[in-house]
Amino acid sequence: MSLKEVPSTSSGRWPSGWANRARVRARGRSSPTLTAVAVAVIIGLPLAALVLPLPHDPLRPDPNSIGIAPNLNHWFGTDENGMDVFARTLEAAQLDLPIALAATALSLLVGVPLGLFATSGRAGEALMRIIDAFAALPIIVIAVVSIQLMGGGATDVVLAIAIVAAPRFVRLSRAAAVSLRSSRYVEAAVATGCSPVRIAFNHVLRNAYGVVLVQATLTAASALGAIAALNFLGVGVRPPQPTWGAMISDGFSMLIRGEWWAAAFPTAAMLLVIGSLNVIAGAIENRIERVERAR
Repeated sequence: MSLKEVPSTSSGRWPSGWANRARVRARGRSSPTLTAVAVAVIIGLPLAALVLPLPHDPLRPDPNSIGIAPNLNHWFGTDENGMDVFARTLEAAQLDLPIALAATALSLLVGVPLGLFATSGRAGEALMRIIDAFAALPIIVIAVVSIQLMGGGATDVVLAIAIVAAPRFVRLSRAAAVSLRSSRYVEAAVATGCSPVRIAFNHVLRNAYGVVLVQATLTAASALGAIAALNFLGVGVRPPQPTWGAMISDGFSMLIRGEWWAAAFPTAAMLLVIGSLNVIAGAIENRIERVERAR
């Protein structure tokens, strides 16, 4: 089965027009080196904060170093509280990225089985109507309300992002199941008496894992942006624990005064990770399509 037989974007269809052409050009330029760099970024940023000794304590303000521009002592400068921006940017990676990955994994574990078994019957139709109604609501509002109801904290952010992201996997896995249920090997499995669970996971998902994996990587990138937006609004992980969204929010007042570094460096780190996840998604997609063409 080719990846083109199953939708692979978060909206459930391939992009069209100029967006599709840009995606094709970007995929054509992907290289093992670029992919290796992207993987190194994803692994290296949180690992650096965990393993390497930071030059300054990311949680301790220094009243004598408030709003200092980048220099040899403070590589990324300090914020309006006198905290080192470099140390806090790395420390934030240790929290934001694992939250995004955990939320993506949870939404995948919930959404894929629901989509595989929502292909027919009244229960399946009812589930898809609920998913459609849910998708019409503002995503950020759903996440904010969910976190407020649960009380806040890293675990609640994971649950809120998973709730928002799960419908993507429901739609994607359902599209795969509908597309493949008329294939010969699925019909043969039904004829030999295989259970619906075995058919769903051993025959349908096994032949559609590529698009699910690509979607999971793209969802992690989207989740990272959503986490930053929530923390920017002051919802989610509580201070003084640094997060990229909260750092950008705190640095906004400095940015108005021309002191750009407090907001610029966490923004650059977040965009670097999001871009790396998109590069990895493109590399996975290219790899799977080459395997499919070789069959």
